[in-house]
Amino acid sequence: MELDGNTLIFIILILFLFFSSPGGNGVTSQYEFNQLHLFTQQLETEYSTFQNLTYNSNFKNITGLKLSYHDVAENALINATYPIDSKNYEQWYNNENYLIMPDEITQIIGDSIWNITGNGEENIFPPIITSTLLGTITLNSNDKYSRLRMPFANFYEPPRDFSDNIPPVGDTYMDDWEDYNEIHNVTFAKGEMKVQFTHVDKVFTSLQGKKKKYFNSQDENWKLLNVKVDFTDKNENEKHSINTLGVYDIKTGRILAMSESAKFHSLFALPHYMGIGMTKAGQKQTFEQSKKLINEYWNTSKYIDTLTMGYINTLYDDAIEKCEFMMFFQLKPWNQYNKDQLKIIDDELKWPLGRPANLTHVPDIVVTSGMVYSPDCGISLSTNDIHGERYELKIRSIRIHMLCGIFLFAAQIYLLLRQMQHTNTPSSVNKISFYTFCMINLVDGCLATLYFISATLVPELYLPLVISAFASFILASIFETRYLISVYASQVNERNVGIITLLRGRTEDPDAANERPVVIPDEASISSSLYGRFAFTLITFTFLILNSMSWPRHFRIIFEYSAIFILNSYWWPQVFRNAIKGIPSRRERERIENLANRRQNKVPLLWKFIIGTTFIRTLPIIYFFTYSSNIFRHHKDTRFVVILSLWLLFQIVVLYSQDILGARWFLSQHTIPEGYSYFKPVSLALLKEHGDIDDMADTANKGSSGDHPHNIIAKVDCAICMSEVPVYVEELPETHGVDIHDYMVTPCNHIFHTLCLENWMSYKLQCPVCRAPLPPC
Repeated sequence: MELDGNTLIFIILILFLFFSSPGGNGVTSQYEFNQLHLFTQQLETEYSTFQNLTYNSNFKNITGLKLSYHDVAENALINATYPIDSKNYEQWYNNENYLIMPDEITQIIGDSIWNITGNGEENIFPPIITSTLLGTITLNSNDKYSRLRMPFANFYEPPRDFSDNIPPVGDTYMDDWEDYNEIHNVTFAKGEMKVQFTHVDKVFTSLQGKKKKYFNSQDENWKLLNVKVDFTDKNENEKHSINTLGVYDIKTGRILAMSESAKFHSLFALPHYMGIGMTKAGQKQTFEQSKKLINEYWNTSKYIDTLTMGYINTLYDDAIEKCEFMMFFQLKPWNQYNKDQLKIIDDELKWPLGRPANLTHVPDIVVTSGMVYSPDCGISLSTNDIHGERYELKIRSIRIHMLCGIFLFAAQIYLLLRQMQHTNTPSSVNKISFYTFCMINLVDGCLATLYFISATLVPELYLPLVISAFASFILASIFETRYLISVYASQVNERNVGIITLLRGRTEDPDAANERPVVIPDEASISSSLYGRFAFTLITFTFLILNSMSWPRHFRIIFEYSAIFILNSYWWPQVFRNAIKGIPSRRERERIENLANRRQNKVPLLWKFIIGTTFIRTLPIIYFFTYSSNIFRHHKDTRFVVILSLWLLFQIVVLYSQDILGARWFLSQHTIPEGYSYFKPVSLALLKEHGDIDDMADTANKGSSGDHPHNIIAKVDCAICMSEVPVYVEELPETHGVDIHDYMVTPCNHIFHTLCLENWMSYKLQCPVCRAPLPPC
């Protein structure tokens, strides 16, 4: 099928219209337009209220903050409709009459979480804390505290049908739903926690902006953070995720983050809750500074103008499916540094210029204490001593490890080239297992694909990732695939042939009704077939690997261990191939005096390739499974490494035993079919077919009279060198003085000099006369 230019342009236009969004804000209907308009109005109203707030005044009509914990404790079914009768909006105190959490939680935060003291001097905290922290989290209470009623506006709901243009009015309370407790329940007592801090220093100033703008004028004292928290049980059967904004007070090391959804607009609550545990003066200063930070973020990013339908749908889904969480973290101070030293460290990590900063001893970012509280689910969780290294240091470590990986790829390419040079003839390539190199090729191809994908996700590692991907791609798609094409081409005549037939050394079924020469495809057709198969298998397996990352831990570990164990069984197909080809023992090979024949019987795999490949491919597995501080934080499992190493060692031992004792030493002699032998007597019928019958008869009569009883009288022309070949004829005793190793008889009954046919078979496993496939000798 051919496409002209106009048709191609038309197809591209249709695809563009199909996949492109109707607008930058994602609005596709009048209903969604009205949704976005109502949401914008709500935020504008709440932001106006936020602007009028002071450190000692209460929230009014801001979503999620209309009720306090005391209001719900007094009346569990109270409606969050502003204004609430007898509620004081002109004052603010850090207790449950105004906060959305009980006094018990507030006291823990003020006394235990945010109450860190130095050794008689001011604490110094790191100004940049971009990192990923790992640790454990413990459930303190479940259903111990009253659940705060948090309604969300009904205009978030999707339309009922296509004709619906006006979103519904009113509010919906989640606790009225029957499955509320099932959706919002933390059931595990202790689990694993991951906290990722990322600084938000600059933002886009328009919906489709390409450049970001700095907004934080208090950069030395305050930071706006993007906080991503994941905590799960040990088996990852239950997972909770929060991705929201937070505030970091560099002076005190406090971090506050709250989830954001359709029922909780937490951004406006950050200034008030940052003052927990402080004096009035401290509350006022903290409130004003953090409020200024939020105002700068709001105005610079043009928050209202950059809202999209995707963001609204995310808020709606989070309100239905998740609890709201308030997270209080206290960082460990870095009192071993002063501010000037910290600045040098930060500058060197951002722009490495060789400044006098000892980066090898930079401590981890450590949260000494933390609490996670859910006001609408009444859940309290605590964590302590979660830590992780600075993001820049982790990138440096990954870069070093990737350089080592590139060296391993280069070493593997060198070993493969030596192996290809060792098997530079069709006869020797025929002894290589196609499936051994398929398994090796699949791993290298998947690594190349994963490196390319990662290069787009981690711009700081773009260059080493691209180099690693290129090295792995060259190894997989050029060297290994090219070698596979040669192996496949040398074994193509063995397709649909039984094992017993192959063990006999034949490449065709002798019982076939219609015997005819096998048409061997050229390498061009084989290349296109193998490259297509390689691409399909690679894409499928890569997709399976990426998809497995979202599986529960139990299934993910089963898949990981099974895949590693199977893909590291790559020497077993070669063991099987050696048994099929029947390679003689090392002693028998050394006894062979004919150099050409010795070359045909050499071991297919170089031992330096076997040992080197096993070491190169096992080293990363040993690193990830035995070194607990590996770059991917993979769990430690030394027992699996020991089992896998013994499994690989056992494969190598079997290969070595085949080299010493012969490829079929473990098979009983009576179970081994006799293989095809090129060295055998010639029948008189075959001699008459290929020789001069009358001359042979005369010569036979002279020989029978006793004149020359031991003379060689039977000869056939060699089609390669066009010279006569003396042969051993069973029915003619006068020819029995001929050495049967001086000539070779092919399965298609053509006769050649031994040296002629062996040299021919070094380059092509086809009969020179009829092009029939020949079994390797």
